[in-house]
Amino acid sequence: MSENPLVSVVVRTFNRPDRLKECLVCLQNQRYRPFEVIAVNDAGVDVETIVSNGLQGIPYQYICNPENLGRTAGLNIGVEAAAGDYVCFVDDDDGVYPNHLNLLVNTAMPDRLPVVYSDVLNVTYEKNPETQEWTRAKEQLVYSFDFEQDNFLLANYIPITCLLIRRDCFDAVGPFDESLLVYEDWEFLIRLSRKFPFQHIRAITGEYRRRDDNSNILERDRYQANEAVVKRRYRNGRDAIFDKIFKQIFQQRREIQQRAGQFDDAMKQAGRLQSQLAEAHTVIARMRQEISRLKTEQAS
Repeated sequence: MSENPLVSVVVRTFNRPDRLKECLVCLQNQRYRPFEVIAVNDAGVDVETIVSNGLQGIPYQYICNPENLGRTAGLNIGVEAAAGDYVCFVDDDDGVYPNHLNLLVNTAMPDRLPVVYSDVLNVTYEKNPETQEWTRAKEQLVYSFDFEQDNFLLANYIPITCLLIRRDCFDAVGPFDESLLVYEDWEFLIRLSRKFPFQHIRAITGEYRRRDDNSNILERDRYQANEAVVKRRYRNGRDAIFDKIFKQIFQQRREIQQRAGQFDDAMKQAGRLQSQLAEAHTVIARMRQEISRLKTEQAS
């Protein structure tokens, strides 16, 4: 592998040509070279001209599905077509900053790390009812966590746009599960994290963009059902984590109780010592009185 390996960027798109244009501008502005773009159109309006015009000088593949196969299939189709040594993902309604690929690749390459990831801002757009224009309304850094393998069994904490994954990792863990129309990235990352460590880069290199009318969120009705599928699939691992946490909490409570008992014993001992000290003071006072009386008698 060369010092500047080819990177494949998979872009899923479906009936959002204007947002796709913005996404391609982000890719055109990348400082890193070489990379290719795999644009997967899931049987939406034809955007091949937009892709070709938006990627001047950048190699690309344009794949238009003959029928709508779902957003998860777009990931697998893109990965399968990728020629790069590393693969990353940017959906058509999201964006990345000019240093995105450069930072990810430069972090991965010295040791050929299997998975590296950065941070992205969650950006909410609001629509002006009069002009119908979208404006940035809120920015939040929601996810910025170092890698913890077991945490994936509880929830996903790495947006797919953050990731750079070595190509052979997909061969090792298998494709995205196309039965999941949402949370497909979460389920995939659970499997990926079982085989490979992830390296976190604490730098914001892109944006997950959300419209306040949720027009950019497809398959909204599948979230609850797909979440239940993922949790059920990895229930044994989740139970093991919770069992471990329960045992840790139980041990901590037992240690606290033991320390509380030791504290009570110490306080009782201190009380006994204080009582003995008071008795000693009384005896000493009586002895002083007796000595004083004897001295008085001897003087007379």
